[in-house]
Order: sequence, then C-alpha cells, then structure tokens
Amino acid sequence: ICNERDNLRPLTEQLHAALAESGEDYEIILADDGSRDGSSELLDELAAADPLLRVIHLRRNFGQSAALDAGFQWAEG
Repeated sequence: ICNERDNLRPLTEQLHAALAESGEDYEIILADDGSRDGSSELLDELAAADPLLRVIHLRRNFGQSAALDAGFQWAEG
C-alpha cells in the first residue's frame, strides 16, 4: 500500500467478501510502503477492529518486491 487511503476500506471489505466465500481460514496482510497520505493511520484503525487484518509498516518506500517479501515473512498461514 502506498498512498491509497481512499481505497483501503473498500479493498478490505472486498477481500473479506471474496475470501469468506472460500470457507478456508485466511489472514489479510497489508504492507504500508511509506505512505504519506494518512494510509498508515487508517490501516492501524482498520486492523484494530479486525483480527484477520495485519499491517506491516515499512519506514520508507522500498517498492513492491520489498513489500511482498515483508508480507510473506509475517504470514502465519
């Protein structure tokens, strides 16, 4: 995630809807890749209300590959 504040709530809602249909256990991991638009704060708010949502905060923008790697490292499933 990088500067996607306005899209975060719809994204998590759509992910939950799609993943719940599978009937499988799941977790959602979102990596904040140095956002500066308030995405970081909103991600924390969403994660506080959602036990299936985990947030990783990268200290600056490292790019897609680094964000994906961080997500794989933090995955519990």
